[in-house]
Amino acid sequence: MRWIHDPDFLEPCVLVLGMFDGVHLGHRALLSQGLEIAREKGLPLTVCTFEPHPMEVLRPDLAPKRLATRGERAGLMAECGVDVLAEVRFTRSLADREPEAFLEDMRDRFRPVCVVCGYNFTFGRSGRGDGELLSAWSSANGIATRVVPAVCVGGKPVSSTRIRGCLAAGDVSEAARLLGSTYGLAGAVQHGKRQGRTMGFPTVNVKIPARKLLPAYGVYACGVRYRGEQHPGIVNVGRHPTLPEGAVTAEAHILDDSPDLYGEPVRVSFLRFMRPEKPFRGKEELAAQIECDKAEALRFFGS
Repeated sequence: MRWIHDPDFLEPCVLVLGMFDGVHLGHRALLSQGLEIAREKGLPLTVCTFEPHPMEVLRPDLAPKRLATRGERAGLMAECGVDVLAEVRFTRSLADREPEAFLEDMRDRFRPVCVVCGYNFTFGRSGRGDGELLSAWSSANGIATRVVPAVCVGGKPVSSTRIRGCLAAGDVSEAARLLGSTYGLAGAVQHGKRQGRTMGFPTVNVKIPARKLLPAYGVYACGVRYRGEQHPGIVNVGRHPTLPEGAVTAEAHILDDSPDLYGEPVRVSFLRFMRPEKPFRGKEELAAQIECDKAEALRFFGS
């Protein structure tokens, strides 16, 4: 997959438009339909997305944390068969364009034979552009369109907002159902307080990417992937109020190994919420709770 930034002129393609935060089941439906058309026509499947997130430009005080970093999004796009991922720089000037001017710019940059978008995709000044306007404009310009309806799970549309709500409640199982894959955190292992090691529970402290959304503070059964293999673990997300409270961290204890991973890339996949984060009277009480957490996690993995 080619990953390009602010392209000027690309070869004819089937073009899919959207933000694609998380690349959830709704996004995958767009990509699947786009891929089907692209393969029928013998054209590349190109995704046009925007960076930074529009809310980070228009309302930075309300901008949501990301479900996926740019790198994670690119990896998921490649897995879905995307040939070209094009990130268009989002600016206030772009937001203020009339919808027709926005579409003319997309036509000149991407030369699409067909444009695919979701039912709730909006563009242009005041969000006036929508699937209906896109279809009418495209028809007048000899371009096919496909507006993909909502994908519903549990009777409600799948959306990034809904997934953020699941994660805020610690419901990583439901988030995974809506995403189509487990929710995770990827980063290099960094040095921490080393308190866990002194208590007999060495941990890997994963560097948290900027603007990455974390699930609710607490302890989770997790998978820890490193050096090409997946291992069972437990991870604490939060401020560690017992040791004492500090910056927000994600520290995973691997149940079947105790490697030195400082500086190495790992991925922690959140599998099941076990308990909320809470303070303890001291290290002995905390250590006893971690033993209980380990036992519960082992039962989970055993089942």
